[in-house]
Amino acid sequence: MNFPGRRIDPPAAIEDASRAATPRSDAERRQVSLSLLRQREEPTAAVLREAGHADLQSVADHVAQQLKLPRLQLDEVEVGPTLATVIPKVMAERHWIVPIFAGEGEVTIATCDPSRLEVFDWLGRELRSNVLVVVATSPEIKRALRRIYEPLEATKLHSASGEAVSAEELMQATAIVDRIVARGVDAGASDIHIEAAEAETQIRYRVDGVMRVVEVIPIASHAAIVSRIKILALLDISERQVPQDGRIKIKLNKREIDLRVSVLPTYFGEKVVCRILDNSRACLPLSELGFETHQLEAFQRMIRNPYGLLLVTGPTGSGKSTTLYGALNSVRSPELNIVSVEDPVEYQLPGINQVQVNVKRGLTFSGALRSILRQDPNVILIGEIRDQETGVIAAEAALTGHLVMASMHTNDAASAITRLTEMGIEPYLIAPSLVGVIAQRLVRKICRDCSETYQPAAAELDAMGLPELPPGTLLSRGRGCATCLKTGYKGRTAIREILEVNDALRAQIGQGANASELRESANASGFRSMRIQALERLFEGVTTAQEVIRLTRG
Repeated sequence: MNFPGRRIDPPAAIEDASRAATPRSDAERRQVSLSLLRQREEPTAAVLREAGHADLQSVADHVAQQLKLPRLQLDEVEVGPTLATVIPKVMAERHWIVPIFAGEGEVTIATCDPSRLEVFDWLGRELRSNVLVVVATSPEIKRALRRIYEPLEATKLHSASGEAVSAEELMQATAIVDRIVARGVDAGASDIHIEAAEAETQIRYRVDGVMRVVEVIPIASHAAIVSRIKILALLDISERQVPQDGRIKIKLNKREIDLRVSVLPTYFGEKVVCRILDNSRACLPLSELGFETHQLEAFQRMIRNPYGLLLVTGPTGSGKSTTLYGALNSVRSPELNIVSVEDPVEYQLPGINQVQVNVKRGLTFSGALRSILRQDPNVILIGEIRDQETGVIAAEAALTGHLVMASMHTNDAASAITRLTEMGIEPYLIAPSLVGVIAQRLVRKICRDCSETYQPAAAELDAMGLPELPPGTLLSRGRGCATCLKTGYKGRTAIREILEVNDALRAQIGQGANASELRESANASGFRSMRIQALERLFEGVTTAQEVIRLTRG
């Protein structure tokens, strides 16, 4: 196939903005809209407003209506590498056209420049087909070009590295990835792990905090599966020796699923972990986060403070982000300037200014915090206090009229305070700034469909630090059934300990007391540990002795 020698490039900008502001005729307005639509980069909001449009979508709608052509939401159309044989990549990229259907004697293409009739006529002659044209925006064209042609690039790159991946294998990998994600969502998984071994690829889900193997795939498919995920996450498919991170948005049964992707090189091939993000969790009210009544009252007292430092602590996957987002939703108001600095931003919250840490470009927690303090904030959320510099800035911000919420990784509430001092943050900064610490875990709940009672053994009671129970006292557990996938558990609930800092604790913190001394002082004020709350859930029949032993200490 011979290509035209002349390159057709849409103009970079509107030549006469003043004409766009006051179009004198329908023809002129159509020409302005065409100019906007041809741009390789999306026009600014100001330029769109001058031309009488709210956004680029309305520009495409107007052009399609004026030229009596179909308007297509290209992101909602399934296009894949099989269409790459219809129009070569160099042709498609040169003229910004995307093949979306090829049948006998007919080809449908999407374009952001439907005025280039000479290109469509030439294409029809070369393909010996009737060419039908639909209108799309340039960002939609860009994304579709990537979906169609990048899998072929992956084939070439993997072949060059010694792992041959055919187009057919990539298509099969697409089906496998779709199936893995769909089953993970249906199973209520929080994470999907795709791991290469010597002879097989293992698929594991983390459900209710526990990993389980759900599928084993021949290792021959591994490279294609990883390539497919990288393409969806906009990662470098040619790079296989360094870790990469990205995000994927996909539609599943008319539901939008957000995945956070991490790729890690391992001995037998790259390991992929996809965190399934449930955006509905980010907007839950505090009343639905498993707080006991007295805990909720204490927490609300803390977040109603006009200033101070509030810490939420626990291991990865203990629900810290959900609790912090719940707090932000509770205090959110048009009267407040709320800013967060996170790594990564997991959920987008309306009305909150969220900053994504980018260490590669020099944007660290501490650097972002300094800039945030110049933005006149009322409430600041810090994704995690990891070092002395971030901790010092957080404490100083709390002392100068800001409510600062942050997460940390410690085993209990009292240990969070000593961890700050171990980072090098002086007790004289921690004591006056800290308003409270919440430590939490997520315990698995017994499946209601297969719950049964039993007489606990003495060893089980001893492991929980319990004396002999009254005769006839029974505990609950799950037998395992189809509902809970034979695990005996279905769902999780939070257990928490809340350390509200009073004058006595503040004095001890200022004197450099250790965690044991702080716990002893807190106990005298009615502090209830996570072990106590877990035991209450045990005797209520909510969770099991195994969960109490696994997640709490006496």
